[in-house]
Amino acid sequence: MLNKPIVIEKWQKKNKYGRPGTALNTKKIAIHYTGKADVDGWRTVSYFNNIVANGYKVNGKYIYASSHYVIDLDGTIYQLIPTDEICYATNSANSYAIAIEVATTGDDNHYTDETYKSMVHLCAWLCMYKGLDCKTDIITHTDIVGKAYKLCPIYMVKNPHKMQQFKLDCWNLKAGKIGIDDIINCTSPSYSPVATAYIPKLIKIIQDVNYHHSPDFKSSTVVGVAQAGEIFTVIGIIKRSDTNMYKLKSGYYITTSTKYVQKYA
Repeated sequence: MLNKPIVIEKWQKKNKYGRPGTALNTKKIAIHYTGKADVDGWRTVSYFNNIVANGYKVNGKYIYASSHYVIDLDGTIYQLIPTDEICYATNSANSYAIAIEVATTGDDNHYTDETYKSMVHLCAWLCMYKGLDCKTDIITHTDIVGKAYKLCPIYMVKNPHKMQQFKLDCWNLKAGKIGIDDIINCTSPSYSPVATAYIPKLIKIIQDVNYHHSPDFKSSTVVGVAQAGEIFTVIGIIKRSDTNMYKLKSGYYITTSTKYVQKYA
């Protein structure tokens, strides 16, 4: 059974601009992005709850906008509206979609490791809680409105294979095939498709060798020495131009060279 992630409740008051109190019949979970990279998610929470909810006009028209959840750059999850009420985020899907606004980073609007882990945890838990299928019932805003209207979340829409990987990560977590600590951010610039070996493997050290805090062999990244006879759990493989590296469950990296390590199980 997957535990509910830690959620900070920032309930929006009942209002016609963002929380009308209308019942929601959940059939989908819709992923959105907050619209500008490297802006803290709590600012989006404040915008919805303290500005839009009080009546806010742009070009003479009131803004109707809100979200059930907002995920920040540090992975903090905020909940603004109960999941049995609609919010104004997903256009024609408002009546049946739980909306999640997610803060992004970088020129391409990808996700921090902390944000991605929270996305997977929250969506997997919501699918379990609501009886949904992670592979078919997690959608993008663009799936509803079309690309001509809006690219949202822009990174996932421009990189649909990453959206597929994200849904697979959610499915694997919900199914118990991976744990929270095994989630690898597929949107990270350093991510390699090879690093998706989620079924843990064991390796045995056959000759003392350094392990590193990042996937390279520089002396400046060395954080310790794995000693002959020790056994480590592997959660991924990082492809390099020279020698590949295992990613260990601890988050550290070690060579795949059979001079130093061998597969144990």
